[in-house]
Amino acid sequence: MIIVKGYGQMCNNWLQYAHAYAWGRENGVRVVSMRFSYKYRYFRISELPVSNPLTYLAAKLLIKARAVKCLWLQEPYMVTADVLRQLRTSPLIAIDGWNFRHPGLLLKYRGELLSLFAFRPGAVASKARWLGSLPRADIRLGLHIRRGDYARWNGGAYFFTDGEYARAVSEFCRMHPGKSVQVLVATNDPKTDFGLLRREGGAAGVFPIGGNPGEDLYALSECDCIIGPKSTFSLVAAFYRDVPLCWMHKGMGQVSEASFGRFADLFMSV
Repeated sequence: MIIVKGYGQMCNNWLQYAHAYAWGRENGVRVVSMRFSYKYRYFRISELPVSNPLTYLAAKLLIKARAVKCLWLQEPYMVTADVLRQLRTSPLIAIDGWNFRHPGLLLKYRGELLSLFAFRPGAVASKARWLGSLPRADIRLGLHIRRGDYARWNGGAYFFTDGEYARAVSEFCRMHPGKSVQVLVATNDPKTDFGLLRREGGAAGVFPIGGNPGEDLYALSECDCIIGPKSTFSLVAAFYRDVPLCWMHKGMGQVSEASFGRFADLFMSV
């Protein structure tokens, strides 16, 4: 059995686990996630008998005591033939890091991953009711605004002002003349200027989601298109219904049809 220790935040963990699960599924090896056993319990995977806080605690103690070997697989060259042999033959082993990647297998087992990471109804019930209460619109656009660490990450290449987000929304609206666009905003910045987004975005309505990470992800996944900076959060949201995703970047020019990609086109670039 492979224990996935967890790397980064929720959707980093999601993508890391998805690759490991797909590899294990192909090779007949059971794969268990520590993070989805205790911290991010918004998904069906958390209802599996082995996915519970006791599993997390036991795995953590075993790894700390070095009773279970943990392989750090941060770079692609670390996934050697010997590593794959250990993963196939060890009764219990843990992995951590980012680059245990098997894209073909992830796409092969996409349906199973959709089932494992289906949202637990109780975890998103209030946001489901909220979505149902919103005014009708022709197109529902998800806008992911991420600040915080993005001011420094990759030299600020994916850090944008409220004005830049409003311009992206406005350009999206101009792509759909005669249609009403409703914008749902997921953001980690409490100082986001929603008034500016409403004044300059040109959308029929702008609504902050304002939920926990699971609720924000769920609401974004229910949108028809998503715009945001390069992030596993928007990527995973797009995964559920394979909705078009536009990753903003400096110097990208005007938002257009060509700005959008699908999960299979984008998931190996993070």
